[in-house]
Amino acid sequence: MKHKICIALLLPLLLFSCGSRHYDSETAQLLAALDASLARRTSCEQAKLGRIDSLRTLLVQTVDRQRCYELQLQLFDEFKSYRCDSAFAYANRCMDLARQMGSPQSVAEAKCAVSFCLMSSGLFKEASDMMAAISTEGMSQEQRFSYYSVYQKLWQEEANFSGVEPYYSQYMAASDDYIDSLKTMLSEEDPEWWSLTGSQHMKNHRFDEAVVTLQAYLSRFPDTEAHDKAMAIAEMAWAYIHSGQDTKALKCFIKSAIYDNESSTREITALFFVAKHICQLGDYDRASLYAKQALNDITFYNARQRKIEIGQILPIIEQDRYNALTMQRNRLILAAVLIGLLFVVVLVSVMYLRRLNAKLWQARQTIARHNEELVDTNNQLAEANKIKDVYIGRSFFANAEFIEKMEKLCLTVDRKIQARQYEDLRKQVKLSTLEQERKQMYAAFDETFLNLFPTFVEQYNLLFDPKDRRMPADEKSLTSEMRIFALIRLGITDSERIARFLDYSVHTVNTYKTRVKNKSNVENELFEQKIMQIA
Repeated sequence: MKHKICIALLLPLLLFSCGSRHYDSETAQLLAALDASLARRTSCEQAKLGRIDSLRTLLVQTVDRQRCYELQLQLFDEFKSYRCDSAFAYANRCMDLARQMGSPQSVAEAKCAVSFCLMSSGLFKEASDMMAAISTEGMSQEQRFSYYSVYQKLWQEEANFSGVEPYYSQYMAASDDYIDSLKTMLSEEDPEWWSLTGSQHMKNHRFDEAVVTLQAYLSRFPDTEAHDKAMAIAEMAWAYIHSGQDTKALKCFIKSAIYDNESSTREITALFFVAKHICQLGDYDRASLYAKQALNDITFYNARQRKIEIGQILPIIEQDRYNALTMQRNRLILAAVLIGLLFVVVLVSVMYLRRLNAKLWQARQTIARHNEELVDTNNQLAEANKIKDVYIGRSFFANAEFIEKMEKLCLTVDRKIQARQYEDLRKQVKLSTLEQERKQMYAAFDETFLNLFPTFVEQYNLLFDPKDRRMPADEKSLTSEMRIFALIRLGITDSERIARFLDYSVHTVNTYKTRVKNKSNVENELFEQKIMQIA
């Protein structure tokens, strides 16, 4: 019952935390790629500015008029999608220089450039008048292609600007005628042919064919410049919109925006349309960020017509964002009230649970402590049993050998007494024999101990610096100092018992122990503890 109450209280919080935006994985990845690209916009812009600076440097160093005209036309091309007023300035300089050179063809080409800038600024009449004044006589094929391209774009812009019938259809038909003229100058081997064909399908509402053609254009010519790719993909996006495939349209606009950013395009970009679409999906913060960035780009481009176009969407985005924030605020107030109630319930439950947990913790600590003591005791018992078994078995054989030796000694003594060989008897029982027996006892102890603790010598030496480490005479024996601490490891800690076993005085045993501890690299009081930890 308590769980059901908590879920009911938390439901508004879950609703509050969930946004209304829903992206599939591909769209989310594309948006992340767009954000990453926008973060690199400065480096992308530096590449364009580098090309502009190089052209300006060449222009300053050039005295030939024709070469100056060509460099200024290249600067116009760099600026025409980057900054309108700069493009307009270089277009006018091209026209002035063409007139000075007395080249009608260059004058016509420069007028096309000026008309492009006028068109981008929304001055369609002025652009149309400028184009009408151009004479196509003597134009090269490249200049004629530029002339038709500007006219095609001019009629398309006027159609988009009017947006009403019958003017829209009339202007689109005029734009389509110029596309036909442009295609006559191209073959299917030219990328422009595919791009223009895709645009022509769009104008004639053949949206599926437009998508297929533009996809073929992008796949056949992968080295197409980023700006041209951006325009082609944006065209595909509009085809998807007209086909009712908004998700695919959004993905295309995102890709187009990435290419716009890479080419430093500041004219109205796909980022503006991305903002419109994600605003409809409820991603107001991101939409506002993109729209403001697009507005900054248009402001930098400085074309009035583009400012008007993008200015229409910002109030809508901000109003939707305000409504969303208001709804979130109301949900937050409701959530705060419910959280307060929930907090009281949780506080009472926590106090009760803390009492239970405290008792449970104490019980667990006691059990854990007893378990540790039991495990330690079991380990000690297991070790003691093993040591006992080994030494008991060893003592049986040692006692049997000792009794056998004593039996032989008694027989020998008895024979010597009967034969009155007292001098031989004295030699037979001299102390050196007992000393030999003691050495054998130590050797037996060492061997048995090292069978129980095979790594004792290595671990014992680790307690000393390399210069103070000592090795026994052979691998089955111990040094005198090691033998003392071997007895300690077996649990014999009384110095008197150790002294009796080793035939030392208690003072000698204590002296050995102190000297060894002083040489070790651990604290004296911890040395025997380290010995007991040897497995």
